[in-house]
Amino acid sequence: MIHRLSFEEVDRALCDIMSIPFKGPDYRPFGGKVVLLGGDFRQTLPVIPDAGREDSVDSSLTRSYLWNFCMVLHLSQNMRLLPNSINEEPFFDGMSFAEWTLNVGNGSIPGRSFHVNQPADWIEIPTQLLIEPSDDCLSTIAAVVYDAFAENYYSISYLAERSIVTPTNQNVLELNDHMLAMVPGSVRSYFSCDTVHSDSNDAAAISSEYPTEFLNSLSFNGYPDHQIDLKVFTPIILLRNLNPSIGLCNGTRMMVVYLGHYVIRAIIMGGTFDGKTVAIPRIVLSINDYRWPFVLKRRQFPVRLCYAMAINKSQRQTLQHVGVYLLKPVFSHGQLYVAISRVKSPAGLHFLILNEAGIPSNYTRSIVYPETFSELEESATTALG
Repeated sequence: MIHRLSFEEVDRALCDIMSIPFKGPDYRPFGGKVVLLGGDFRQTLPVIPDAGREDSVDSSLTRSYLWNFCMVLHLSQNMRLLPNSINEEPFFDGMSFAEWTLNVGNGSIPGRSFHVNQPADWIEIPTQLLIEPSDDCLSTIAAVVYDAFAENYYSISYLAERSIVTPTNQNVLELNDHMLAMVPGSVRSYFSCDTVHSDSNDAAAISSEYPTEFLNSLSFNGYPDHQIDLKVFTPIILLRNLNPSIGLCNGTRMMVVYLGHYVIRAIIMGGTFDGKTVAIPRIVLSINDYRWPFVLKRRQFPVRLCYAMAINKSQRQTLQHVGVYLLKPVFSHGQLYVAISRVKSPAGLHFLILNEAGIPSNYTRSIVYPETFSELEESATTALG
């Protein structure tokens, strides 16, 4: 979900372009232009470092002055689930899979607490979705989601319809490394060029205090790492908008077909540009992280392996087979709902859950902030005309 401040900046810009006053009786949202926004408030909220519940909820569009000008329209048909998953016999506790998924997103599934002073937000996952863990959890979930991998590792259709999702980037890295080792062929490693941005305060002093080796060790959410290991036929996900007109958008999944020095060639998996071969160059990314007193410039291919991906990154994906890897529970609003709602049918959804003691469990956290979407049923209170 996009932070409400981003919408408000667009509103101010369009008002300025259209010469419409930002305040007063002549104000028109977005400069008088009709803007169509699509999304699901059950999904994750904008990521705000070290933010609490109140700050996260406050970042939602429903807390913006623009919300008073919005008219809420609801889909009348589920566009992701297959028809037999919508109209099926009761899936769990008298609910169909579609109803159960929506109830998870709405926070209306009865939960329980396992410790004193712990919120009662631990819900039961249906037994038919559970994977029985072994001593090697990585191999267990990989074998279920990527069954017959040795015969299909190079198949675009096979890779396009499956992924493992997990809350933490550390688990994502472990899963991707595990899958990469199973692909035949040699690894090609790409290393970034990292420098302190010249516009940073005291850039020269900072450069001497933070050597290149330290800059290389830094990892950031949503940015490529210093070292990217790839093989031909591995799936990757794009981390930046490069050229939307040919399908190179943030979140596009592709299969690598050529690993060159200056470009990576890949075939787009899914969507309007399914099957299109594209070239991905290195680009310079500016990373401004509040933890460090400088802006980092990283020149690297804007991609990551995506046999597994973070739950937040999996939004907008529609898949046939999804493994939800929960060695630790989710930690923010909507994450469990996002993980569940990636699939077209419950037959393709698999959970591997461990509790705090590392013991297999059929309970996991489902964090929902109902106040985020409590106003969705309200009509616009201000006319657009």
